Amino acid sequence: MTTRAHRRSMKKASKRIVTTLGDLISAAYEAVPGMGDKKLERALTLLTRSPLARHLSPHVEFVR
Repeated sequence: MTTRAHRRSMKKASKRIVTTLGDLISAAYEAVPGMGDKKLERALTLLTRSPLARHLSPHVEFVR
């Protein structure tokens, strides 16, 4: 890869992804396996105890 191509790809990678909180919750629910309450608990775990949770604002709290 040339230096020019490398710089161009790094510029694109630095853009932030903007999404709604509802989209984030829906994506977590769809990403985890299971059904019913187990699926809900796994999605909640993904949103609260995963590396993803460290990037969320400390003011966001997911409750059942």
